Order: sequence, then structure tokens, then C-alpha cells
Amino acid sequence: MNNWEEPEHAAGLVFVALMFIGAGIGLLFNRPDVGGAIGMGLGFLAMAFIRLKKIVVESETKVSIGKAASFIILSLIGVLFILGGIALLLNIVYIMKYAGAAAAIAIGLIFLALAFKLVIK
Repeated sequence: MNNWEEPEHAAGLVFVALMFIGAGIGLLFNRPDVGGAIGMGLGFLAMAFIRLKKIVVESETKVSIGKAASFIILSLIGVLFILGGIALLLNIVYIMKYAGAAAAIAIGLIFLALAFKLVIK
């Protein structure tokens, strides 16, 4: 069983995904703190369930992404957080509310895709 087939790997990715999705939805309601807290709570429950049931996700469809693509994705996430921080500092609410929410939800969906092996390396 390789690292992608361990329940702990999927559980961690699902936790991060739900946290980002919760924060993104919270941003839409001007309460990223509430959304993040609910997302983290759902993430912990999902982690517990995945580990308890020892859920292993096996994918029939395999799409491989290379090191360069991984680097680009992680760099874009970093840049988005930097821009979000600058928008908060300058009190540019519109960018944080809509663009930040969309970015957080998209990041969460990427982590869910990784957890359920829709995209694997």
C-alpha cells in the first residue's frame, strides 16, 4: 500500500479541503471566522470517519501532474494568500469577499480532488 492508499493521507486532504471551503463560504457572508470554524469542525468529523472506517480510495481514472505543475499550483495558492492579505490591509473588501471566497473554495475543491484521487501523482 503506497502513501496515496493510506486512510490518513485522504483524511488529511479532506480536512484541509473542508477548512478552505468553509472559509470561502464564510467570506461570502462576511464571516470567514465562522465559516472556517464550521469547515474545521466538519473536517475533524470527516477525518475521524475516514480513519474509523479505514476508507481507502482507489481511482480508476489516473491523471498525473508533474513537479512543475505542482510547483505552479502551490505558488498560485501562495500568491493568492499574499494578495488577500494585502487586500485586507488596504481594506479592499470587494476583492476579499468575492475573489477570496472563490479562490478558497477552488483550493478546497483541488484538495478534495487529490483526496479522492481524481488527480494523482
